[in-house]
Amino acid sequence: MSNITNKTLGGLVCAFLLLPNAWAETFQHAPINPIPPVTAPTPAAPPSTPSVATSPAPVASPAAVTTAPGVARSAFTSAIAAREPTNQLTRINAGQQVYYFTELVGLQGRVVNHRWERDGAFQLGLQFPVTGSPWRVHSSKNISPNLPGTWTVTVQNDDGTILKRETLIVDPVVANAVSTPMIPPPAQPLTAIPPELQRQPAERPATPASTPVPTATTPAPTVPPPAVVPPPAAPTPAVPPSSSDKRPIWETLSR
Repeated sequence: MSNITNKTLGGLVCAFLLLPNAWAETFQHAPINPIPPVTAPTPAAPPSTPSVATSPAPVASPAAVTTAPGVARSAFTSAIAAREPTNQLTRINAGQQVYYFTELVGLQGRVVNHRWERDGAFQLGLQFPVTGSPWRVHSSKNISPNLPGTWTVTVQNDDGTILKRETLIVDPVVANAVSTPMIPPPAQPLTAIPPELQRQPAERPATPASTPVPTATTPAPTVPPPAVVPPPAAPTPAVPPSSSDKRPIWETLSR
């Protein structure tokens, strides 16, 4: 029993002594697997926020920009076409028809008045119920030839507020002037003839009015009477030859 124990202990001692050489051989000849480097994990990118398409800001209409109620446009004009003025007048002659155009904003539900005056005296008044915005209205007046002056149109709200006031000058009618005959301009003076080119007029015979009256010492010139010319003789008519005349025709002709 003791021998077995001793052999066992001896074997363990030998194995223990030989174990470092085995470890050294194993360490020197065994392949070494490289250890991969430890890298820090890459942080994940945050999820991108989806882009939102921006729409352009709405463009407000001219009527919407004018928030205060009132008159946006107005004009005196000679005609209205497609509810718009054809021109803008500030001065006209009497005897014409004139229109006053008005565009109203922010006055829906109100009643607007056009008041026409001539030199401060009332002439015409028209009312317009406003049912929308913008709202276009116009009034007209036929100005007689005998009504020249300063014409004014006042735009009033139904509460008496004056929204607009404009003035038109109406000139009197000028009567057609009597046509004056045209007088031609005076003729241009002739160019003077140089002295070296001037010639004296030749002497002319005296006219009968300036003929001197013959005196006793100066015999009067004898004027022969005019010669009397006898009138030409009438031609003798040719007598046709008779059938019994046997002479040639040239002998029958008168000489």
